[in-house]
Amino acid sequence: MLELYHDNLSVCAQKVRIVLAEKNQPWTNHHVNLASGEHLTPEFKAMNPRGVVPVLIHDGNTIVESSVICSYLDEVFPDPSLMPKNPVERATMRLWCKLPDDILHMACATVSFAISFGQQLKKKAGADLEERLMKMPDPARRERQRALIEKGIETPFFRDHIKVFEKTFGEMEAQLGKTKWLASDAYTLADIEITPYVERIDRLGLNGMWESRPRVADWFARIKARPSFKAISDYPPSDYDDTGRDGLKSWSRIKELIAA
Repeated sequence: MLELYHDNLSVCAQKVRIVLAEKNQPWTNHHVNLASGEHLTPEFKAMNPRGVVPVLIHDGNTIVESSVICSYLDEVFPDPSLMPKNPVERATMRLWCKLPDDILHMACATVSFAISFGQQLKKKAGADLEERLMKMPDPARRERQRALIEKGIETPFFRDHIKVFEKTFGEMEAQLGKTKWLASDAYTLADIEITPYVERIDRLGLNGMWESRPRVADWFARIKARPSFKAISDYPPSDYDDTGRDGLKSWSRIKELIAA
């Protein structure tokens, strides 16, 4: 039995749902409302002390960290395999899978909060915003969110993090000139790991970042054509909302920050 504690809009949860869809595995849905702070309750932190989604429960065993969960599912349910057979291609896949954990996820959180989520959280929490922030177990993450709520895209580290996406899209364009998908000519965990981050940029209204990168645009079109993309599209925003395309309002300024 598979149980998934997740939020519809969490990029980490989205990639786990994609793997489950690719494996055609049924699972029990436990929605965790991030905007309301359900991930910061003692009950949830008893499952994952870091207070983040997703959490997978498989036959009573608790698995945390989305990249670990994705690899676990590919091992436990090996058909169809989401890993290349060629060792060099496997190494390429692992580099792409490592990218979110190294920097891309933090960059995504920065861009999302600066453009959209920060003001949504401020409005929802109201006078309880400080109490909400203080419940976060990671002080560094708490202070990043506080800064983004106050200063938005003018937060000093926003420029560095939007440039992470610029660099990533450049690397994707180069790799897709060599292989059909990101690690090989077969669809793998590499594509799954990166998909939610590209989708987030698109939904924020920043798809101008690949208007001069036709291979990235083609890859994304093929991604959205896969049945497993319903693991994102069939789970609309239910607390935070990234579909307002607020980035369009800031796109000219963001282009200046990228070029700086």
